[in-house]
Amino acid sequence: MKQAKTLLQLKKLTKRFADKTVLNNIDLTVTQGEILAILGPNGAGKTTLISAMLGLTAADSGDIYLLGQLQQGTGRSSALRAQLGVMLQIGSLSANLTVAEQCDLFASYYPAGYSAPELVTLAGLNTEAGQRFGRLSGGQKQRLLFALALAGKPDLLFLDEPTLGMDVEARRKLWQRIDQLRQQGTSIVLTTHYLEEAEQLADRIMVLHQGKFIASGSPGELKALTRYKLVQCCSALNDAALLALPGVLQLSRQQDVVTLHSSHVEQTVLALLSRDNTVSQLEVRQVALEQAFLQLTASSAEHSNTLGEQAA
Repeated sequence: MKQAKTLLQLKKLTKRFADKTVLNNIDLTVTQGEILAILGPNGAGKTTLISAMLGLTAADSGDIYLLGQLQQGTGRSSALRAQLGVMLQIGSLSANLTVAEQCDLFASYYPAGYSAPELVTLAGLNTEAGQRFGRLSGGQKQRLLFALALAGKPDLLFLDEPTLGMDVEARRKLWQRIDQLRQQGTSIVLTTHYLEEAEQLADRIMVLHQGKFIASGSPGELKALTRYKLVQCCSALNDAALLALPGVLQLSRQQDVVTLHSSHVEQTVLALLSRDNTVSQLEVRQVALEQAFLQLTASSAEHSNTLGEQAA
């Protein structure tokens, strides 16, 4: 089986600001056609990491390889930049240029890229083509910025909070477009606060916390790292009896449906069925990615605090 081509690789990347280490010996690899989502709470170092990859911030040590080329400092060759697409979270354009004019400008940068009309269509802004950027809604601006990031038909695409400000329908459409890019072989590095977005799109998720990656895997693998699963059912047992079942950590109710958080789901279900033969609508499932993420970052923070106390 042919090994996938590596388009992005970081080795021991470290960045400090004064006496604070923001990135601590970061290793990362992205292969062709892969969507990697980088998750982390505010202040985890995500923005600094993306900035270092793009040459906007100089790392203190470590190596960055983009499309197989070792990068020196913050410089990026014009040939390399033509193969990269970037949509930053804080992105803006000239407020006075129309959608069509913005697309025409960006199309002129890439002779082998999309034409201006194609970019307008990619943004889904044909009816707004004559409208100035400053008069677009937040979601429309995001759609235009996304299309312009694709102007050169990049091999490697960086998307920082791409659906910020979009409504549900627009977000779903953009997800479909991102999935099409993956199928065409484009590699994508995605940062997002919408955990559902990461779960829907990413082949692999890496969780960044306090400058280090604390977990890596597919969405399913990360959810499997949590200490509990969910048992949902309708039961005649009262809350006290349900909480007394083996493995149950907590309970919640919504009308007649009860949800149990269990650390030993098999024991919980067996005991439930033995004590209530009227159980119905029984379902066992993994926790959502959001709950897994919160548990992972909380566990990492507790571990760091314990180490700090021991050192003190």
